Amino acid sequence: MEADSQSGRRSKELRADQADPLFEIRALHYHYGDGAPALKGIDLEIFPGDKVALVGQNGAGKTTLIKHLNGLYRPTEGQVLYLGRELEGDHLARARLEIGILFQDPDDQLFCNTLDEDVGFGPRNQRLARDEVEARVHGALSRVGLDHLRYKAPHHLSYGQKKRAALATLLSMTPKVLVLDEPSANLDPKQEQFFIEMLRGFPGTLVCISHDLPLLYEFCDRAVVLEDGRIHHDTTMQDLVSHRDYLRDHGLDFTFRLSCCQDYGNGHGHHEGHDHDHAHEPHPHAGTAVTPVSPLPAGRLDADTVIWIDDYAYRYADGTWGIRDVRLAIAEGDSIAIVGQNGAGKSTLVSCIAGIFEGRGTYLFDGKLITGKARKGLWREIGITFQDPADQVFSPSCREEVAFGPRQQGLSPSEIQARVEESLARVRLSGFEDRVPHHLSAGERKRVALASVLAMRPRVIILDEPTANLDPQSELLLCEILQELDVTKILISHDIDIIALLCDRSVVMHQGRIIRDYPTTEFMRDEHLVSINGLDYTFKNACCREIQRLQRQASATLPLFHP
Repeated sequence: MEADSQSGRRSKELRADQADPLFEIRALHYHYGDGAPALKGIDLEIFPGDKVALVGQNGAGKTTLIKHLNGLYRPTEGQVLYLGRELEGDHLARARLEIGILFQDPDDQLFCNTLDEDVGFGPRNQRLARDEVEARVHGALSRVGLDHLRYKAPHHLSYGQKKRAALATLLSMTPKVLVLDEPSANLDPKQEQFFIEMLRGFPGTLVCISHDLPLLYEFCDRAVVLEDGRIHHDTTMQDLVSHRDYLRDHGLDFTFRLSCCQDYGNGHGHHEGHDHDHAHEPHPHAGTAVTPVSPLPAGRLDADTVIWIDDYAYRYADGTWGIRDVRLAIAEGDSIAIVGQNGAGKSTLVSCIAGIFEGRGTYLFDGKLITGKARKGLWREIGITFQDPADQVFSPSCREEVAFGPRQQGLSPSEIQARVEESLARVRLSGFEDRVPHHLSAGERKRVALASVLAMRPRVIILDEPTANLDPQSELLLCEILQELDVTKILISHDIDIIALLCDRSVVMHQGRIIRDYPTTEFMRDEHLVSINGLDYTFKNACCREIQRLQRQASATLPLFHP
């Protein structure tokens, strides 16, 4: 199929009653510092009140495009107009006070000592009176449910709280436009529902990047598809999700996520004729008191137990408990999901397992007590991949990146070279040895980080949100690679579809404790979790059923997308 040369005309047809666009992007080209083209002739109009989903595979140019909307990037060629004028001088300064951008990583946005200072930073730069700044800060933090943490340091918040705090820094400025880059990435279902409801109610213009098309379907009415730096299509969100062949051809097929509509014995199976009105009914157990069920026995210490933790606790320097009363056994070859709301203690637990933190209690690895020197040597046995590969990848080439670990292990040059080639092949990156990791797509960087761990041949791999920020095609490729690995895997994820694909067992954490330890099939149908920790992993079911219905209807008609 040819790229849609009629995208500009289509957007005008969708907003024919509005003469003046908010943004006009004309023949936009952008090259990175090394000369590599990122955007190639973008023509796009965005009108006041538009709710635009910006979608495409990793490396398509989505983040680069939105950074032009408030002048963070300057075009190599072409124009970006806001309210009919180019973004420069006083007009650029004004635009930056009216256009709020939420970055993927909230730590890129929170830089003050307290939330009060961070959220008040924008209004102060708008030169508002002190009383008005105070009202804006209180209002924004109240809207995101963080007013009680107003004087807390941002770096002491959970990831979900940081995301909401970053949003509050924008809301306090009462922006006309919100631009969001992967707003729901790494969030638990409760936090994700919060963002959906907040964005549904936003009265201004929205531009949102996400690989989660069911989420975008909740609050966007228009979809702009980028491919290789060009606009490939500009259509309605409903039309986009309806046509599975188009999604598959362009690496956007998320159909495997519709498994959330399968019947796991909890009454959440697919029902014919279900209509989706972008509103969710309350969960049948919400608001009811349910006594937490004791977790299943966490196994016993026997010959195949590789990790044994008993009566384990870790407390942070400020006195906050990270985990406590933890008892967990992991056998050789297990694939385990660690789940729970943001701030439940998941990352703290795996940091203790990896030897990054040292808690109090009993920890045995392969039958040996882990304390002091033994803890510092766990890196030879346990590998970890972080949420963001930028926190892990630091070498100038993939070869050097993957070779770093084996070199620290004292291996010979020939063995190091063999492991580099083997590990890159396992992650489908043969031939990338001399590529610069930071010039790769997000999916490729994730796989380079994984290869750097595999090269050390660990017995246990910890994967922290391995599919976050990946397009559907990259997600499925990574899952295929992980399924092939014959190692013990510990997965932190909020993504129930990825958990179902990769893990046989699920460990649920709440307020630093393990409250469930059972087969993943049981986790998938555990409705009581909603009452215990507010996590409803089925909250997208209605949306997914509606998408399934649209796809069935579309398959019975002629394709919408054609040359």
